[in-house]
Amino acid sequence: MVAGIDVGNHTTEIVLARVRSGVVFTIAHGQAPTRGRKGSVESLQAAAALLHRIEVDAGVRADELLLSSLRPVDTATAPIPPGYSPSSPVRSLRRPDASTPAGAGYGVGSHVRLADLTASAAGGPVVVSVDDATDFEVAAREISAAVDRGWHIVGVLAAQDDAVLIRNRIPIDVPVVDEADVADLEPGALVAVEVVEEGRAYRAMADPIALSAALGLPADSLVDVAEFCRELADSAAIAVTRRTSPPPPPAPDDDYVEIGVNGETSRFSPAQAHAVLRRSVPGCVRQVRLRSVPTAVDGLAVHDAFFTDLASIDNGAWLRRGVADAQGTVVALLAAEEAADAAATLEELTGRRATTLATEPEAAAWGARTTPGIPPGAVVCDIGGGTVDLIGTERTVVAAGAGESITVAVARVLGIPRALAEAVKRTPAVRVEGPHVAHEEDGRRVFLDSPASHDAIGRLCTRGSAGLVPFSNRLAAEEWRSLRLAIKQETVAANIARCLAAFDEPPTALVLAGGGALDDELMRTVGEALRGVPVVVGRANIDGVHGPRFAVAAGLTAMYAKQ
Repeated sequence: MVAGIDVGNHTTEIVLARVRSGVVFTIAHGQAPTRGRKGSVESLQAAAALLHRIEVDAGVRADELLLSSLRPVDTATAPIPPGYSPSSPVRSLRRPDASTPAGAGYGVGSHVRLADLTASAAGGPVVVSVDDATDFEVAAREISAAVDRGWHIVGVLAAQDDAVLIRNRIPIDVPVVDEADVADLEPGALVAVEVVEEGRAYRAMADPIALSAALGLPADSLVDVAEFCRELADSAAIAVTRRTSPPPPPAPDDDYVEIGVNGETSRFSPAQAHAVLRRSVPGCVRQVRLRSVPTAVDGLAVHDAFFTDLASIDNGAWLRRGVADAQGTVVALLAAEEAADAAATLEELTGRRATTLATEPEAAAWGARTTPGIPPGAVVCDIGGGTVDLIGTERTVVAAGAGESITVAVARVLGIPRALAEAVKRTPAVRVEGPHVAHEEDGRRVFLDSPASHDAIGRLCTRGSAGLVPFSNRLAAEEWRSLRLAIKQETVAANIARCLAAFDEPPTALVLAGGGALDDELMRTVGEALRGVPVVVGRANIDGVHGPRFAVAAGLTAMYAKQ
């Protein structure tokens, strides 16, 4: 009698089985939430308690306990600025949180400091910068005098949030961009500025072709410029110049991400690393320091990291601004080192022999390949709470960022506790319009089985075992559905697409296992993310009875039987 024990980042699963002559006979199975960090003493105590409960219910006792090697994943939100590529040929001068530009229109001109306007007028258009030590009245007076002397000013960059105050005091209608980084901007550098007129959607400088032409960039940089311009698509104000030198590495006491690129390890700021990680296959990250993540305060050796910028979810194209908190980045960090002595700790807790039999991906593949009808050559994709594991016949890829990334993102954008986010992320919701009527996500209005409580009326609710549970008063039901799908697309689905890039050839089929595979919407978003790849996305059914769950636990018992 053996017990296959899978201590996950979110859920612990156990399969109790009898092994005779290399054949596995499943006796019982069960699951419970993982307590504490995966691999900690607390998590193993909870696993021992779950095992005891299953054994009592089944009336049997396991002789040997089987584990896989445990590597924890830490998932949290961090205040990382919007991601940009350190290889981009252009850079933005405006801070991401700036909010008070003035004027309207766009222009391209050579940079001139305010103090240099006392010289003779330049022959062409110029963009004037105002540093953070200059009062707005002084700036407005100097700019007005320069206009009178013949300067052709097409835009103004203000280091402080004085854009409106300056614009109201100058005689020309030009874009004035607030909170711009002008300290290191060289005189004479070409600068493109734009402030979008209120109520208009057109952004000239968010066009990569127009921006490249304005700044005189070579044609072979157009792809990188286009990637940069995606971040400008919803900006109220734009101030961009050419990048003349590589971005400086983070200071020794700043946050950083160390990534292996082309055989060399480079240190990036978290904002720079965001774009690099999205284009890198798992396994290239060496170490991460993020002071907003408790386990990475002093630096954490990692196998992989995956960042999801929440601003990419709330892109303004379909969701009303202000209904979701899209500030920050969801960070998933997969520890490089395995949890020490998990088997020894479980032996002490249970008084029985415990063996670390395999890695989690190996066990998951054994379990998932018991699925009836699984096609030859299929890649197993085990979606857990912390990691996405892709296991093929010749290659295994383990990446940070799975079900908990969705939970953390939902909790952040809605401003609700993680426990509630775990419940609302999986199923459709309704907006309660009155005591007896609710609005479904597909637009239907339905009568409720019982009158809604007063705190649910006018709010978006999920259906819980005890009735309707309210969680938002800002979102319409249709908006929440779109937001929920976008979160799943940008977290797990995008991560799986990143992992598949590590395979020489795409598989014919991708079989999803793990708790995440129970989410029909996640299956859909993974399929959408891989539409350009000829791969069929399906769901595992462990031993033909368990569905996608218990892949690791059942795989451990199968591996033991074949020893």
